[in-house]
Amino acid sequence: MKGRTAEPGSRRYWAEIRSLERPVLPVSHHSRYTLALAYANSYHVGMSSLAFQRVFELIHRTPDWSCERFFADGIGMPLSVEAATPLNSFGTIAFSISFEEDYVHLLQMLDRAGIALRRKDRGPKDPVILVGGSCAMINPLTLSEFVDVFALGAAENLLPELLPALAEEPAREAVLERLSSVDGFYVPAAFQPGEVPQHKLKKLELSEEQMRLPGNLPTTAIVTPSTEFSDKFLIEMSRGCPEKCRYCWATFGMGRFRWHPTDAILGSLERARPITDQLGFVATAVGDHPEIERILREAGDMGFRSAVSSVRIPAVTEGVLDALYTSGGRSITLAPETGSDELRVKLNKPIPNSVLFDKVRLIFRQGFTGLKLYFIIGLPEETQEDVRSILEVAAQCRAIMLEELVPTGVIGQIHLGANILIPKPYTGYQREHMEDADSLKSKISTLKRGVASLDNISLGTMSVRQAIWQAYLSKADGTATEPLEKAAQGVTTANLLREFRDRIDPLVFESPSGPLPWQFLRTA
Repeated sequence: MKGRTAEPGSRRYWAEIRSLERPVLPVSHHSRYTLALAYANSYHVGMSSLAFQRVFELIHRTPDWSCERFFADGIGMPLSVEAATPLNSFGTIAFSISFEEDYVHLLQMLDRAGIALRRKDRGPKDPVILVGGSCAMINPLTLSEFVDVFALGAAENLLPELLPALAEEPAREAVLERLSSVDGFYVPAAFQPGEVPQHKLKKLELSEEQMRLPGNLPTTAIVTPSTEFSDKFLIEMSRGCPEKCRYCWATFGMGRFRWHPTDAILGSLERARPITDQLGFVATAVGDHPEIERILREAGDMGFRSAVSSVRIPAVTEGVLDALYTSGGRSITLAPETGSDELRVKLNKPIPNSVLFDKVRLIFRQGFTGLKLYFIIGLPEETQEDVRSILEVAAQCRAIMLEELVPTGVIGQIHLGANILIPKPYTGYQREHMEDADSLKSKISTLKRGVASLDNISLGTMSVRQAIWQAYLSKADGTATEPLEKAAQGVTTANLLREFRDRIDPLVFESPSGPLPWQFLRTA
């Protein structure tokens, strides 16, 4: 981590980290019960997760309970941030996982702690290994041979069942037996080896009514400069999305679009005031909160500088842009997904380029100097012409930028992010296969050559190998156990894709037929 002088993961390292942290609310680590709260990635990534911080806060709000945080930094025994406690000292280790690639980090952390990777090899004195987060709700089967229990849904709904079970049951097997009969938890040991549950397990997301309750607004628990959102107090605006884009898990898996009350959002700023003057509003659809402009303006009047994670194209308005600019924002993120109007309609995102260009003009006319545009390649029915249309959109946005900014003496920057379509469970593309590697590489080369000829435009793309690996993990079941173990031992992705081609390629490059194994999960 930038600026650190100690060995990553060491006692001194975590002491340096703690010295930079500014808790929003005081918490006590003296409690009757405690658990390990782990994020299977670095501190920088984990503390950028508002969901992880929310769980930390909720546990400490519960009488008699506290937790210590663990991250994947360093080598050797993982130590807690709070007290350098060894990971294997806890009776329960609760992991939060948002990205499939972090499955390997989870296994590596367990191995470093001397904990058996496979649940069948753990004994009565071993900790309960729990996994929550979006990956648990997308497809828990991939990790089913490693994880004792999966938490399916919002922490606000799950912790009131989990924590009493951990406190009241005398042994790990008793904990698992109790949770196996509770909505919102999936206990693989409750089923025969390789058996997929036939009944529907509930994913307990927050309802619209719960979103309106006091205390159910997720905000940052600890402000730190060592995150993606340096020194910002993060506030969740909403959950779900008003769109139903065919590629997006969040729009299908997180329930219908609902938002937090404006008064609760504005009231939370009083907690941030003594800590920082920087805010970050986050959600799948930040700009669709019905009072987003009021919230941004009142935050500005209180002396805060605000930023938003991204804005849906239709939600870009003069009022929102003015409020963001006034509060210090100079960059904004949009997601056109493709350069072709026709292909965008097929994505169930019927926003024409004419509307996109109007919004881009508003952005640069307001004085913004940074624009990020996210695209997807490898879509069904996508052609090389569709890929070239991304470059045409980029060139037109650049022309608009120059028209609006050059007269002011400023030149901005446009960044294109090109991700590969990974047909995830619970999306409109869950029965589609991924495009073959050679075709994807050709499309990426087309983008790289095109961007090289456009000044003030940069490009970021994902690795085709990593996309194949992620696609496999997102749809796999217990047959992924051996590949994951080898990945945790340091076998490269390229070698894994070769060694296990017979089980990876059919899942990734062939369209599934018949019942889909992960569909035993349903949203309550």
